[in-house]
Order: sequence, then C-alpha cells, then structure tokens
Amino acid sequence: MTVRAQAALVLSAALLGIAALAGCGAAADAASGALPTLAPTITALPPATPTDLPPVDPIALPAVDWDDVARFEAAMRPTFAGDVYRFADRNRYYIEASLRFEGDVAVIRGAQRVRYTNHSSDILSEIVFRLYPNLPSLGGRMVVSDVEVEGVPVEPRLAGRQSVLIVPLAEPLPPGQAVEIAMQFIVSAERGMFASYGAFGYQHNVFSGPEWHPMLSVYEEGRGWWQERPLPAGDAVYSETGLYEILLTVPDTFVVAASGSTLATYPAGGGLTTHHIVSGPMRDSLIVAGPEFGVITGNVEDIAVKVYFWPGGESAAEWVLQIALDSVRAFNEAFGPYPFAELDVVETFNLTGIEYPGIVIIADRNWERGNAFLEITTAHEVAHQWWYSLVGNNQVEQPWLDESLTAYSEYLYMRAVYGERRAQELLAADERSYSYYRGSGAPDLPLNLPVASYVDNNYGLIIYVKGPLFYAELERLLGTERLLAALQLYFERHRYEVARPADVLAAFEDATGEDLDAIFREWVGEFPGLDMSTAPSPGG
Repeated sequence: MTVRAQAALVLSAALLGIAALAGCGAAADAASGALPTLAPTITALPPATPTDLPPVDPIALPAVDWDDVARFEAAMRPTFAGDVYRFADRNRYYIEASLRFEGDVAVIRGAQRVRYTNHSSDILSEIVFRLYPNLPSLGGRMVVSDVEVEGVPVEPRLAGRQSVLIVPLAEPLPPGQAVEIAMQFIVSAERGMFASYGAFGYQHNVFSGPEWHPMLSVYEEGRGWWQERPLPAGDAVYSETGLYEILLTVPDTFVVAASGSTLATYPAGGGLTTHHIVSGPMRDSLIVAGPEFGVITGNVEDIAVKVYFWPGGESAAEWVLQIALDSVRAFNEAFGPYPFAELDVVETFNLTGIEYPGIVIIADRNWERGNAFLEITTAHEVAHQWWYSLVGNNQVEQPWLDESLTAYSEYLYMRAVYGERRAQELLAADERSYSYYRGSGAPDLPLNLPVASYVDNNYGLIIYVKGPLFYAELERLLGTERLLAALQLYFERHRYEVARPADVLAAFEDATGEDLDAIFREWVGEFPGLDMSTAPSPGG
C-alpha cells in the first residue's frame, strides 16, 4: 500500500492535496448522476441498514484431486513452472462463485473446498478462517453456512466481531496430516461504500474484492491461530502461500482482473460467462470486475503486464503500462526474477494504491498522464510483488518488513529509469520530511512495532519515510552492490514464505560479512535474533 501521502500529512501542503483529491472524486460522482460516493475515509462507513440478500440453493462442489497441480503451471513463467509442485501439500483452495450487481449491491455467492495440511509440530483441534470483509475497516458483509469437515457437517463458531471463523475438528489433526473443509458463503458490498483506503467496495459499476472468500489464517507454534482484529490504518491480511483454482461466473459484459491467470472462459447460459482462473503460489486473492474496462498489454521477457482502465483513461493507461514495465525490469534485476506469467495493474476507486499477489490497484483520482504521484504509486505497488506477495510477513505486527523495503524500492526505480540525480531527489525529500517530523517533537519510534503502536501520523512517517531511510543508510554503509546482494539473498531464501526481522538481519550479515546488529537495533528496535549486547551507534 502507498501511504507516502498519509505520511506527508505532517506537511500542510500534502494535507490540502489529499483533501482536494477526495473532493474531485465526489464531484465526479455528482456530475455523472450516480449515487454519491461516501467521503474517503480509512474507517468504513457502511450503510445504516444493510440490504437483506435472498437465499439461494447451495453450490454442489465436485470432488477435488489435490495431488493434481499441473494446471497451475499455466500461471507461472516456464522457468518457474516447477514451483507449483512445492505447494501441492500447502494451503489449497477450489472455489466456485458468481458475481452480480443486484440493484445497489454487489453480491458474490460461492462455495469452496479447502485442504489444510498441518505443517506445525502441534496437534490441532480446530482450523481457523478469516472473514476479512466483516472487519469494520472493510465494511462489507460475509456470511458462511453449510460447513463440512471431510464431508461431515459441523457447527463452527464466530469470534473477532464475526471476522474469525473457528471450525472444530472431530478428530485431532496430527503434524503432517491434511484435512478437507467445505463451506458455502455470500459476500456483499453496498454501492457507494468507501472503506479501508477503498480496498473493498462497489462504485462506478466496479466491484473491488480483496479477500473475497473465507481465508485460512496462520497457525504459529507457541501462539496458536492468528485471530487479531487489525486496525484500519494499515494492511489487514496475514496469510501463508497456497494455490487457488477459481471458477467465477459473471455477466457476459464484465471484464475480470484477478490474482493469477485465466485458463479459459466459456458460456454459462443466461447471459453469463465463467472464468477459469488458476494461481501460482500466492498468499492472497483479489477480484476486480465490471463492464467498462479497457485493457492494454505489454511484455517484459515472458511476463505479460496488463493495465485495466476506465473510459477516458487511455492516455494515462499507456503511461502506467510503461511505468509498470520499467518497474518489473528494474526489480527483476535488483532483487531477483518475478516468477508469475502475468502482472495486472487496475484503475479503481481506492485512495492511493494497494498491492495483491499478481495484481495491484491504482487510484482513479490520480489516473492522469504525467501525475508524479501516479508514477511513484505504480512503482511502489509493483515493488510489493517482491516484498509482500513473494516474501511475506505479518503486515499487522511487523509492517516495516514489506512497506519500508517497498518504499526504498522507489529510489531504485528512480535510479534505474531516470538516473542517480532523480533517486537522490526522492531520498532528499524523505530526509526533509523525517527531519521535519523529528523537529516537531513527535516520538521517533523504532520500525519494528505493530500498526497499533503508531498513532496520528506516526505510522506513515516511521514506516514509509524513516523505513526507506534505514535502507539508504545501509546502502551508504555497505555500498550499493553489497546492499543489493543482501536483498537478493533475502529474496532467494524467503520467496513464497513468511519472513521475520531476524531473516533480514541474517541475509545482510551473511551477504556482506558485516556485524550489523548495532545499526539494526538503532533503527529497527528489538526483535528475536538480535544481539542485544550491542550498543546503538550514534546518529541516524
């Protein structure tokens, strides 16, 4: 997610700029005669009376051969096709669903079979799913029914204000064993709702649906299942990588952009089309769909980069495509190769930009050729394909792991496309913002804190400004070549996995042969694996 604008709210000019952008979106709705868009806000503003949805017959799911993963190769570059076989026994999803606009509500009716394999050393008595649309910050509604474990109906229980679904197991699940769980679900989003930076919602005849189905949570030894209720200020999802197979049925007029690649489309009758979508190893899923998208495509080697845009956005789309192509080239060289066959960039109604595996969404309010914020946002979200999508982390408890490194990647994009001078200009702007922040008397907090520990503007300034400055300081200390070698080692070691702060430190020390505990302690703060006997160095 791009929150540089949020970080810059410390500066009055940026505050006025965001307010102006928000006003433009509302004015456009009024001019078009559409239902008015709710004012942009981090906290959801759902309708006072949610629309009741009529029940429908359950979807009869076929049996799934979990050992057959050959079809997922289509979502990978040929060189990386074999990666899907590493995930045959990881989180697996088979989903059949339909998306329709029913009056002023976007509705997904679906069912899924999920196979979960216990990779911990503990015996599990329950499996936990997250129902992310039920979070107050997203403002949607997800209802789950007809839950079965190995074909036997069970009664799950809800927690976390209905954002946690706990499925009991009749037989405990030993380490190394798998269990299949099936369920029906309905997801709805009221037209005009604007929540969580615009990640989830239904506006302008477009549905944007992150985490649109019940998702497996993460089990951690010594802590149990992750059931935290994220605050609206940061990203909400903490998940592990798996394989997704989706059959999504939509009206014939709809264009669908989604995490993964489309194997085929075929008529479903009654003016409907089914899209058969498969993913590579991905930790999340996004669907964006509506009837009015244009699409243009370019390529970086054998990676198809697609840009989806609204009517009137053609010129900006051409520029966004070039930015995305340049970003992929730069980050392939700097960090390591992008393994998926496709990357999508989609214009939507979000506040700035948000990342998902294989797909990013960019705000329509900035969708204008030559808009500097559009360029840096696009480069930032593309960089998240390396730092979040491929190398994952707990975004709620340790947001710096993906966001600070992604913000630093902006410097690398500027250097690769425009040269060192432009990279230094962006770095200097961050240094001025950080200096202003520190001079204001606000607390200079460490990077390794959960989102909940940052208040007011602290989150944006610390994670998105101090964070990249930390990596710039490492570059000054180590040199560019050694810093990139460390990032490449970090990426190689933890691709598709969940990384911890100690993993970053280990990669930098192993790649460079340097003892970096002191500088990490100074900037990042304390974390397991850090040598606490080191004294922070002065300055910084």
